Amino acid sequence: MEDGKKGKVLIVDDEPVNVKLLEAYLLNEYDIITAFGGMEALAKVEEHNPDIILLDIMMPDITGYKVCEMLKSSEDTRFIPIVMVTALSGTEDRIIGIRAGADDFLTKPLDRIELNTRVSSLLRIKQLHDDLINQRDQANLYLDLAAVVLLVLDEAGNVRLMSKKGYELLGYTEEEITGTDWFDNYIPASARQAFRDLFGKSLSGESDHESYFESPVLNRNGEERIISWNNIVPMVSNGHVNSVLISGTDVTERKKAEEKIRRANEYLDNLLKASPIAMLSLDSNRNILTVNNNATNLLGRELNNLVGRPVSSIMDGKDHLDFRDVKDIEFVFIKGTGEKIPMNVSTSVVAGNGDENNLVITMQDRSELRGLFITPLTEDVHEDVMENGSELEPGFMYLVDCSEKGDAYSVFSYLVKQGKPGLCITRNNPENIRVKYGLSRTPFLWLSKNKNRSQQTMDPAELFRIHPTISDFINKVNDGAILMDGLEYLLLDNDFISVIKLIEQVNDTIMASDSRLILMVDPGTLDKKQFHMLKRWMRLLKKGFVSGDGKQSLN
Repeated sequence: MEDGKKGKVLIVDDEPVNVKLLEAYLLNEYDIITAFGGMEALAKVEEHNPDIILLDIMMPDITGYKVCEMLKSSEDTRFIPIVMVTALSGTEDRIIGIRAGADDFLTKPLDRIELNTRVSSLLRIKQLHDDLINQRDQANLYLDLAAVVLLVLDEAGNVRLMSKKGYELLGYTEEEITGTDWFDNYIPASARQAFRDLFGKSLSGESDHESYFESPVLNRNGEERIISWNNIVPMVSNGHVNSVLISGTDVTERKKAEEKIRRANEYLDNLLKASPIAMLSLDSNRNILTVNNNATNLLGRELNNLVGRPVSSIMDGKDHLDFRDVKDIEFVFIKGTGEKIPMNVSTSVVAGNGDENNLVITMQDRSELRGLFITPLTEDVHEDVMENGSELEPGFMYLVDCSEKGDAYSVFSYLVKQGKPGLCITRNNPENIRVKYGLSRTPFLWLSKNKNRSQQTMDPAELFRIHPTISDFINKVNDGAILMDGLEYLLLDNDFISVIKLIEQVNDTIMASDSRLILMVDPGTLDKKQFHMLKRWMRLLKKGFVSGDGKQSLN
């Protein structure tokens, strides 16, 4: 028995004197439990679970043979050693006892030494058996708790043992699987031979025991599950490999998820490559991760000349791209030829690997856009302008005779120097106007056929781009001011109806905003009907409308 723990001995006899005698012989070394009949003995076994039973045969209620037979037929008590103690010594009596399941016999009168020897010997055997049972139960517990499939196959490929996870995975009970051919019953035909070959190599010692492979298995419903198998261990008995232990993990859901991700990435990659917009992405260090075909074409660079390099190396100036969601900002990029091109850029932050973020960038060559994207800037506020500055009511267009050009530009400069964001669309050279009116920051759009890289320009034939440009500017600002000078220049390449439609579009946009627009026109270039059509939506500003008190005169 275990150190420090006495064995429990159940003594059963209907004669109290016999019970007392056996108890006296064993009391010093064992814990004694007594019973004086067969039925009482059965009750004491259930209550105390003794380690050994000394059982009399002839008892008034039920015989010792019957008690022995009942105990040995029970799964819970079949391994408790039973010693039949009897005055009967005939061979026939012993045969009956053996058939009932008795482990040993003692004949009355008892010899003390023999009694102790028999009891001690049987208890040692019982302890060894209990140890094996405990080890088996512990192993079975590990199997049941294991999150992996543990499988033992014999030399023929039959299932000897499987963990609870395996039974659950396949949908069969232990009784249904044990002893059946693993390959013929649970492996699809397409993978059967490859698995058999690896199994054969494991038995012969040819395979790497740490090898990893994946194989489908068939569950009860005929569905395939993917198992990743590893740690193939040959099991040796008497110097001979007679079975193989294999452990595996069900990776079906992971495989499905990986396949979905692969397909999604493949789809996104194809979508990225086929996108009509130039796109690239950056890692957290602002190095270029991916580039689509339109981006390489737009930048005039090969893919291997872009991926992995800092995005700042292909940008002009000290400005850098922030990791934030931004729409329609301007950056200048450097093409492979060295040419600098202004780009309209939008950025989006997306999750990358781990805790890092990536930045997705879309780029458009501003020269190819329908409208130009203007970055609103404001002039420094002047105190004297704040005191005497003019005001034009927002939501209206104001018509000015071009002969009063000086007054129109003065009003516009007053407005922007009050802190209002402004946009000047002009036929005149913007640099001359900046110097004359002190407009150092206000954006200008030059109506000119001269494509000057230092200025944003628009050809008169590009009439369709004016409204989107004005609309984009208005959407970006609050309380803005726009001056448009050179309408008659647009008539050189466009018919009057097209110009009128442009003005209608612009007027609708202005009316729905908190900005205002001053339109300078030379009435001499229009007939009366045309001029009437043009001015019907607008307020007229007379010559000298900028007075000393900053008030304007309206027609």
